[in-house]
Amino acid sequence: MSPHRAIAVAPSTESWVRAACADLPTLLLDHAHCEKKAASTAVRFLFKYPDWPSLVTHMSRLGREELVHFDQVRRELGKRGHDFRALHASNYAAALFALIRKGHVGHATVDEMLVCALIEARSHERFVRLSAALAVEDPALAAFYDSLGEAEARHGDMYLELAEEAHARASNASSVGARLDELLVAEAEIVARPDQPIRMHSGG
Repeated sequence: MSPHRAIAVAPSTESWVRAACADLPTLLLDHAHCEKKAASTAVRFLFKYPDWPSLVTHMSRLGREELVHFDQVRRELGKRGHDFRALHASNYAAALFALIRKGHVGHATVDEMLVCALIEARSHERFVRLSAALAVEDPALAAFYDSLGEAEARHGDMYLELAEEAHARASNASSVGARLDELLVAEAEIVARPDQPIRMHSGG
């Protein structure tokens, strides 16, 4: 794997890893929804920031890649005899996006990019854990998550770079590093909220 600028999210619990591996159909279904939402976010940013050339380039590519991943996860579901369907969300991403600061365009844009970087970093952390946990019992799925983990790390890098670019473009925007540290604390609390269903981004 190529080196990445790692965002060190809090480690997932062993209980989450065990519960996730014990209910792979539900986890894969939620994962498919996550890929679909990631593609939707990329397209939303294309409409929101049409005059930001580097973002437009990145989001155009990202939207297509996330939809490829969506189809790949749906195929993994199909191999196990399950169809893609609706699933109650944990509202992890919604809770993170609710933390975006209002009242200053520069702050809000930096926060949007950092929140997306954190989501990708959490996905990367959990894909790495799943790949290791499934290596013996389901090596094909373990390899799949290993390959996706590389992509999530790359996506996290991209969003972090966009956050830094947004900071440079804005006036009176606070430090990216300081704000990332604040959001990391909040993300750890959100992902570990009690009484949440086992999902890719919740349950411990």
